[in-house]
Amino acid sequence: MSGGPTLGQPDPASTAGRVDRIASAAALATLERLRDAELLAAGAVNLIGLEAIRAKLAERWEPKRSRVWEHVEREIERTIGPAGVFVRLDDVSYLIALPGVAGFAAQATCLTVLQDVLRFFLGELKAADIDVRNVSQVGEGEIISAPVDIARLRGPPPPAAASAATASAAASPGGGDPMSAASMIGGPSDQAGPAPEWRPPLAGRSLRKWLEPPKLPPFELRISVEPVWNLRRGLITSFLIERTGAAPDAPAAVHEEVDIAVFAYAAGVMAEHARQGGPLTLHVPAHFTSLATQRTRLRLLSLTQGVREAMRQSMLLEITGLDAGVPPSRLIEVVGLVRSLCAGVLGRVRPSRAALAAVRGCGLRGVVIEAPLLAPQGADGDVRLRAFVAAAQGLSPNLIIHGLPGAGLIDAATTAGFSHASAAPEADG
Repeated sequence: MSGGPTLGQPDPASTAGRVDRIASAAALATLERLRDAELLAAGAVNLIGLEAIRAKLAERWEPKRSRVWEHVEREIERTIGPAGVFVRLDDVSYLIALPGVAGFAAQATCLTVLQDVLRFFLGELKAADIDVRNVSQVGEGEIISAPVDIARLRGPPPPAAASAATASAAASPGGGDPMSAASMIGGPSDQAGPAPEWRPPLAGRSLRKWLEPPKLPPFELRISVEPVWNLRRGLITSFLIERTGAAPDAPAAVHEEVDIAVFAYAAGVMAEHARQGGPLTLHVPAHFTSLATQRTRLRLLSLTQGVREAMRQSMLLEITGLDAGVPPSRLIEVVGLVRSLCAGVLGRVRPSRAALAAVRGCGLRGVVIEAPLLAPQGADGDVRLRAFVAAAQGLSPNLIIHGLPGAGLIDAATTAGFSHASAAPEADG
């Protein structure tokens, strides 16, 4: 990081805006997602500083800082819940964003995190050690922030903050996110607050596993959890269990093994949610052939036996493998078989008029397309996005695109008319 004081250091001009330049690639990627005027204007993006801890540890800071970071990140995760976003910007500062939370409440949450961390490492709280700043602007590789009035945060919350969830729901058409599990089953999607004990956050989790389908070569499956953005509201409102490693035209036995691994993983997430509480909407993909085959369908459902109620409240089942060859009558039957077991049924389709015609009238709550099928980053990519949205009009109130290869394409998807989007999983070694 270069230019200006280190993030987290007390600013001599305590009431002035401060410009900090960001060098971390991970931080820059997160900041790009948070360059949203409404989110910033709401006061939902803030910084906390750990300079007091570094000063206290003095020469012990270098060998101990990784443990400090680990503890701080656990505390943030525990406090902000799965829909929050955070990133470490440098040695002593964290940016925390709470989409859908009013500024007062978001800043009070950051203060709570910092106070708990300071008590843990310093054993006491001093006013001079508390460093919470509100981010007012995110630019190209830099942020502008100003100190938050800590005395105001320690007083009673203003009425607007006390009813932040209600106001957030009322500000959107229909009173909430139509893709949230809560709204699908009739409850307000913002009624429950952030999960107070959730750890770690969903976004960023991943798993690698070798699968061995009968009489077929083994292969490595990668499962990751990706945030899904409501493009109309600019908020993360759900999470997708994404999987890579099997070809779309693989034999049914391969899809069965993949779906079993995905359902087992999803059952673990839902069990954790059931124990710890808080809002959750989880997209779980399963191939049409797996759900249409009674033996495989029963295997999948047996994996979720212990979380059946959480499944009904939280899970959006995404039926994959829907193309022009799927009989609409069979799809209607499958949707009917699984609809009562989850919060809603979505369908992943191919980008052809025949495939879209096959899902019309089948009771899907959302139509999903995988971004690589539309090559949105290529020449005329925006034209292909708009063409798909036009062809899918009237099929569902929710048009979702998964696997966008770059953050810049979120705007293109929004302009094209998609309601929700997720990014492609980050490549790893």
